[in-house]
Amino acid sequence: MNVPLSQGADTSRTWQVTSGDEPANLTSATVTAVIKTNTHVDDDDVAAHTFAEGDGLTIVDAAQGHVRIRIPTAVTQHPGAWYYKIVVEAGEDTEPAIHGWITIMDT
Repeated sequence: MNVPLSQGADTSRTWQVTSGDEPANLTSATVTAVIKTNTHVDDDDVAAHTFAEGDGLTIVDAAQGHVRIRIPTAVTQHPGAWYYKIVVEAGEDTEPAIHGWITIMDT
C-alpha cells in the first residue's frame, strides 16, 4: 500500500492489518514498524526509523487490526520515497503484514 504525503507534514496514518479478507486480531500480538530509505537498509540501521507500541506506534483497535504510526518530520522533510513495513509477531509467526512506499510530494 503506497502512501502519498506532503513535504513537511507532521502527521500520522492508520492502517488495518488483515488476515485474508478479515481484520487481524492484534490483542496478543506484538506490532512494530520501520520506515527507511529503501529495502536494502537494515531495520536497525541508524538511518531507519523504528516504532513500537507506545513509541510512535499505537494499536488503535486491536480486535479490528487498526494500527497508527506517527510519521516523523525527518521523513517528510524532503521530497522522495521511503519504504515502510508493519510487522506483526503472533506466536511463532513474524512477518511483514503491510508494506509499501511513502512518497513525499514537493510542496
